[in-house]
Amino acid sequence: MRQQVFIVAFDGVRLGSLGMVSDAMALADHYRDRVYGGHAFYPSSTEVTGLRVRVLTPTGDGVCAAGGIRLAADGRAGGSAIAKAVVLPNFDAPAPDWAKVLPWLSRQHTGGALIAAAGASVLALAEAGLLDGREAVADGHTARLVETRHPAVSLLPGLPMLVSGNLITAANLDGEQQLVRELVRRIGSPNQRDWVDEELGSHDPAGDATVERFLQLARERYAEPHSIAAIATELGTTERTLRRHCRAVLGESPGDVLRRLRLDAARIMLSRSSIPVERVGTLVGYADAGAFRSQFRRRFGHAPSAVRHGEGSRQTTRQ
Repeated sequence: MRQQVFIVAFDGVRLGSLGMVSDAMALADHYRDRVYGGHAFYPSSTEVTGLRVRVLTPTGDGVCAAGGIRLAADGRAGGSAIAKAVVLPNFDAPAPDWAKVLPWLSRQHTGGALIAAAGASVLALAEAGLLDGREAVADGHTARLVETRHPAVSLLPGLPMLVSGNLITAANLDGEQQLVRELVRRIGSPNQRDWVDEELGSHDPAGDATVERFLQLARERYAEPHSIAAIATELGTTERTLRRHCRAVLGESPGDVLRRLRLDAARIMLSRSSIPVERVGTLVGYADAGAFRSQFRRRFGHAPSAVRHGEGSRQTTRQ
């Protein structure tokens, strides 16, 4: 079953703000299909769940977006389904009737959904009481409203984006971009976030074309049983040259990069699914279960099974 991401649109929603979220989610889902969906040696790609993005409005009807464009809706912001994430894009119109959305928004938060709001929508989180006793960021006009109506909220000036537990707030366009990157990281994985950065042209590994092409290929295909020599050949270089470039730019070898990508993906998969440990190792590219367990323990300081029992997060915190 696909993880649900709800985008809540109000009248005056900025299509750029909404599109930034939906495009990033689509890219993240495309990444999942690239890595896990097309390889014959995986019996089932459904083990690594994708995303289902829905645009909801307070009434279930369409809304008038900024610029007068009519935006259709996939449904109403209501019901009992708890999403993986709920995103409230920025909008230009006067504050809407929050009463139709706030109880549902509170239920989403209580149910464990990741809640993100940009610009004027940050006020919705404050109105729902989700920011009481927490730190947040907001644009100038929204910040004044929050300070007046909700003195229990601690607004931090000068920051474009802020994460507070399962709440993310963004104050400006730069903050919205950071918010989207954090959503991809939290919903998917750091590997997905870095790949999306590559696709959007926002990642520059010190301007080294060889390393840039290697990282792109590694993030797309780390789960495939490639040797470093084969990867170097595909990139039109030698294994020795590729290793030298990676050491100079990244401070690690190509093998280290692939190992890190595989193990980070495995840790995310173990924490979010009930897939057997050996199967997780296979999905991220390990043919040998013993090697997977040994390298996982070396990187994180505990066995893969410890992630399932919550021990891994405690040990990592102590390190």
